[in-house]
Amino acid sequence: MPFLLLLALSAGGCGEDTDSLRNRAERLKDQAREQVDRLEETRDKLLERFEQILADIERAIPEARETSPRVRSDGRTGETEIATFMREVLGSVDEYWAETLRANDLSEPSVSFFPVPPGETVETACGEAGDTAAFYCPADDTIYVAQAFAAALWDGVLEGLPGTGRAAGDFGVAYVLAHEYAHNLQEEFGVFSRPSPTAEPFELQADCFAGAWGNSVYRQGLLEPGDVEEAINTALAVGDFDVSNAQHHGTPEQRREAWLLGFEGGNPADCERYLN
Repeated sequence: MPFLLLLALSAGGCGEDTDSLRNRAERLKDQAREQVDRLEETRDKLLERFEQILADIERAIPEARETSPRVRSDGRTGETEIATFMREVLGSVDEYWAETLRANDLSEPSVSFFPVPPGETVETACGEAGDTAAFYCPADDTIYVAQAFAAALWDGVLEGLPGTGRAAGDFGVAYVLAHEYAHNLQEEFGVFSRPSPTAEPFELQADCFAGAWGNSVYRQGLLEPGDVEEAINTALAVGDFDVSNAQHHGTPEQRREAWLLGFEGGNPADCERYLN
């Protein structure tokens, strides 16, 4: 058989194999696209459901039960005690949201908490967490708050905050914890999938959610004189003026207003406005 004919036949055989592989690759791509589309559709439906719930929830929000841990805890600023206090606050926040969502046929939230010990640094799925840590990490579904950070905030000696006012007091610590818990809610219900040029709307909604929890504690008669001022002053202190930064969290006044919106109305539905 002439060499050119052999070469032509050989090339033809390789072409058929290549076409087969190409077709298989295209089928796999199509299947992957379909799977992604299904996941996005499910996420969109979940987000739509959550937004509808926020729109429908009225003033009759379930209050945290009388068995909830007390937020009042004057003088407990020791290393072990601050971690215990934070767990108690998060327990109260969790109970409030579990009752609220359960009453609206939504799954109860779930999140882990790690109080970073003084002087230690831990590896998280979102990077390192040291003595200044105060964040929610969606990648490992955990709230990280350093005991040193919380104790300094409680004592009113926390430095380096970008806003105005003085962050201080036990309810200032409670505000931070309730805010980070709200980020877990946003993650669970797909709120973070909303496109936004900055973090501002998500942060302000989290402040508003924190205020709604604060209202439930107030209605139990568990707030002491000065607690509301502690939350407001902390919100002012953690606000920032870097409005051109993608990580801009809201100005001090915006963060104060967002917390007060949730606190004064006690209705999480009011917090929907930040994502409109």
